Amino acid sequence: MGVSTSARAIIIGGGIGGVTAGIALQQAGIDVIVLERAEELQEVGSGLPLWTNALRALQKLGLAEAIETIGIPVTAGKISNWHGGILADLRSEDLLERLGTISTVVHRAELLATLLNAFDKGKVQLGATCVGFRQDSERVYARLADGQEISADLLIGADGLHSTIRAQLFGAHKPRYAGYTCWRGVADIDGTGLETWAWGKGYQFGITPMTNDRAYWFAQRYTPEGMQDKACGRKCEVLELFNDWHDPIPGVIRATKEEHILRNDVYEQKHLRHWSRGRVTLLGDAAHAMTPNLGQGACQAIEDAVALAACLKTTSDVVSALKLYETLRIRRTNNIAQLASLIGRVVQLGNPLVSGARDEIVKRIPENVLLKILMWILEYETPDLQPGDAQTPGRELQKRSIVQSETLEA
Repeated sequence: MGVSTSARAIIIGGGIGGVTAGIALQQAGIDVIVLERAEELQEVGSGLPLWTNALRALQKLGLAEAIETIGIPVTAGKISNWHGGILADLRSEDLLERLGTISTVVHRAELLATLLNAFDKGKVQLGATCVGFRQDSERVYARLADGQEISADLLIGADGLHSTIRAQLFGAHKPRYAGYTCWRGVADIDGTGLETWAWGKGYQFGITPMTNDRAYWFAQRYTPEGMQDKACGRKCEVLELFNDWHDPIPGVIRATKEEHILRNDVYEQKHLRHWSRGRVTLLGDAAHAMTPNLGQGACQAIEDAVALAACLKTTSDVVSALKLYETLRIRRTNNIAQLASLIGRVVQLGNPLVSGARDEIVKRIPENVLLKILMWILEYETPDLQPGDAQTPGRELQKRSIVQSETLEA
């Protein structure tokens, strides 16, 4: 028997992870309230790849059809060098047979709107800044900046990179700057057939198609932390950096409006050995902020949400359910974060000789090896849990997944 249907959960943070968790818990019969400090619930205007693992999780919530209406499926991909030479071609029959759609690229704002349509919007409290919590053996209490206190049976910190809940649980630690900045843009151009991931010397650039004759792109390069935009603007600066790269990269940049380009320094958080204490746990970036090099940040938050709801169905004891949740999730998310960080360092090697050697090595890696690196991430599915699994050893639970997280360690 799971957590009582009269149970109440507080979710701190109304982003993609928080709202997905709200849907999952609501479907599990738990009363949910989402506390969001912003006065308006909205996402930044950029693209987002939902990889197969996230699509599986959303399918469990009954959202597959809704996602299809806002996304473009990607069934192929390639890695090239900056002047167009192919380093790896992932247009594999084996890959297509095993996965079909590799990812579906959506607009972040459109994804959040779709998630909110599946959630009870009356359960979202805007302008509610959580400054901390307290808990006892029976309840947990979220403290708001206006002095209000809200009680529940459990509290989920889905409040991002600078999480207030994480800081209270495990101490405040400044996120680590990864050394590079990331530009993200949405171009007004038909992105069909433009899928590419180009590597240069200290730079990278990726393109994927979106709906409504748009293409999502990202660019990364090493820069000092906090460096400001050039006086000519972001579009001008990115075009200066990539104007001599292979087609269609310069054209995609030119087709992007200045106001549709975002710039953010990239940060990651220290890996945690635990996410939960008592009736409080973490989800998404608050638990495992990672670099964007695998495009798995939001995908892992979505997986978290579905896994958390499944765990709360297995036992009437909230504390045991949250411990089960972290047992299922920590190893996988830490491994993905570690791999994303490693890929960022490899892709953005700045030394011409070393980056040239890297390209030659990648060309010689067998396709099945590259697919193996992808498959342990993409083929994952949250294990089906049963009553009593809160007492099941973590390793046994991991073996119920389609692909074990330990693959990275093998």
